[in-house]
Amino acid sequence: MAEGKDKTKMAFRFNSSKIKIAIILTTLMLPLGYIGIGYMVASASLSVNPGCGMWSNNTPDNWTTDDDWESFEPWNDSAERIDIRKNLDVSNYQIESYENVSFSPRGDGEITLRGWYVEVDVNAPVVILTHGMPMNGKCKPEMLLMQGYLTEGGINTLSFDLRNYGESDVVDDYFAVGQIEYKDILGAYDWLISEKEYIPGQVGMSAFSAGGGAAIAFAEEPGIGAMWLDSAVLDFPLLVKNELGRLGYPEFFAGPAVRVGGWLIGVELDARSPMEAATNAGDREVFLTHGKEDPRVSIIHSENFEEEMNKEKGNVTTWYVSERGHVDAIWGESSEYKSKLVSFFELSLDK
Repeated sequence: MAEGKDKTKMAFRFNSSKIKIAIILTTLMLPLGYIGIGYMVASASLSVNPGCGMWSNNTPDNWTTDDDWESFEPWNDSAERIDIRKNLDVSNYQIESYENVSFSPRGDGEITLRGWYVEVDVNAPVVILTHGMPMNGKCKPEMLLMQGYLTEGGINTLSFDLRNYGESDVVDDYFAVGQIEYKDILGAYDWLISEKEYIPGQVGMSAFSAGGGAAIAFAEEPGIGAMWLDSAVLDFPLLVKNELGRLGYPEFFAGPAVRVGGWLIGVELDARSPMEAATNAGDREVFLTHGKEDPRVSIIHSENFEEEMNKEKGNVTTWYVSERGHVDAIWGESSEYKSKLVSFFELSLDK
């Protein structure tokens, strides 16, 4: 009987030891797993691709809609999305006269940013154009198309490469989804004020996709008189959740991705939010356009921004486009897009 009790005690001690070891290993492994998952998601989501890649030869006076089209293939409507880009005649949007310019982000004279300034009317307002990611820049066809629309409409433009993109200085391996890049927009604004003698209220801004993070600049600088956002990322944690869900991964991986991404970049990715622009807009006008079928950046981003602006009784206009995906309306609804874009800045910016 005593022998049986001794065996039971030994078994209990053995099992207790295994449990303790398991707890210790789990305690050690969980942080490593957290970091590992966060690193995989964050590095894949935030890595930059310097230069202009396949669009490196594009200039305002000589550009095409050419693409490798590979990034369109995973989507159900890829054939139509490719066709609306291939079939749009952009010959009327080649800009003969433009100026190569350079400037620095606000507060950082060590970085050089490079852009194209187009002036069609010395008395007209000006719009700063902001691109998205990953392979991107002022050379991207939709950037040049928007610049062409505004030029034809008599509005001056400054299209430029954010840091780590196009011809601007490469200073990091990662995109900070606006947490740092908003200073690049402010640098563009400062250059227009100091070098081209615009005054506050005459300068507007636009942004595509992940460039929407730079809406923080609109919140920061009251002199930016109006903002146009197309398919914009306005909540990075939400974007990560959406992307993980789309790829079939648990959405709770978004937490470590945001945290570790902040470690990689050196600034918390949710330290500031583009939503600040909704609460700080005052009486400045904002235009939101988004494809209702956007699989990359959920229309929820724009809807949440609109809701916040309405709470603040702000001046927000929306155009949510049926049966369109990511940055599709500028191609598929070309005439309507151009008309709305030009009219918005004509009416919302000071002359």
